[in-house]
Amino acid sequence: MAILDAHDRRVEEIWRTLEAAAHPIYFLTWSWTARWLAALPGDALPKLAVVSEAGAPVAACFLGRRKLLRHGVLPVRLASLNTTGVLQLDELCVEHNHLLALPGHTWSLAALIELLPRDWDELVLPAIDAAAFEPRTIGPDYQVLVDRDVAAPFVDLARVRAARDYVALLSANTRSQIRRAGRAIGPSTLEAAQSAAHAAEIYDELVELHTASWRERGKSGAFADPWFDRFHRTLIAERFAHGEIELLRLRAGGQTIGCIYNLIANGHVLFYQSGLARFPDAGHIKPGYLCHAAAIERAAAAGHAVYDFLGGDARYKASLATDTARLHWLRVQRRLTRFALEDRVQRWKRAYTAWRATRPG
Repeated sequence: MAILDAHDRRVEEIWRTLEAAAHPIYFLTWSWTARWLAALPGDALPKLAVVSEAGAPVAACFLGRRKLLRHGVLPVRLASLNTTGVLQLDELCVEHNHLLALPGHTWSLAALIELLPRDWDELVLPAIDAAAFEPRTIGPDYQVLVDRDVAAPFVDLARVRAARDYVALLSANTRSQIRRAGRAIGPSTLEAAQSAAHAAEIYDELVELHTASWRERGKSGAFADPWFDRFHRTLIAERFAHGEIELLRLRAGGQTIGCIYNLIANGHVLFYQSGLARFPDAGHIKPGYLCHAAAIERAAAAGHAVYDFLGGDARYKASLATDTARLHWLRVQRRLTRFALEDRVQRWKRAYTAWRATRPG
């Protein structure tokens, strides 16, 4: 495995060549990756790890590197797959994460570990498809920790086209809620951005609605970090004209019901973020249901294959999906004494917390 600096002129050529054959989702396209690299501070830039056969690249991934002192005492050399390992910078939430590889080239988790350089104690694999790496194949020198295991609901758009009615594919309860909400708001129009400037205008309203909704719950929302917001404004400005960015706005009676921000590549539509209006009668008017139903019908009509809600156990995602995958957030640790001690302390803490919860008063 060769390791290249992110600024190496070969990086773009290798990634684009693999992308052309692999047809990945948007998070693994060069369009996303180039802007991610450009937005990162220099000390957080990952390196490109390249697997070659007969002198030609067959797979690659970015490896973030970070040294930290966990709990103030535990030194850890961290490596992370297609992320930086820095919490703030990884708010961009790359999901369905994996190696970018030529068709027919796959690796078990054990094989991936054998390929990587040995200069890490813990390997972080965020938001990978559950079937992508099989943890049970790993050798005795490592342990695999599953930090999160979440549903990744999606809509099979071929089924929508076959049914000619997306809502008919859903449960009776969800169908009823969507139709009742539609009657409550009256005739509606789905507005799709037609230019980068138009997309930026819808994005502005999306951010405003999203932020207001989260502040009502005492939280700041996804766009509070200026770095996060700048990244997306740049992405929209530079990639909208290429058909990769979709900003949608549903309106009825002169009022915005909600806005949707999607990323599109190779027939895979990723629902990235939304901003929804608040209504006094929240039990009957479901702005998220209405916006997604309209966006899904549009995606099906455009001939796309999948409308992906990405990871999360939110009820609306399960209700609006036709199918579900699963995403895992994994950590692979070398079997080091320091990790054994950390695990023992964590188990003691959990036991103590459980004991305290049973105490009177």
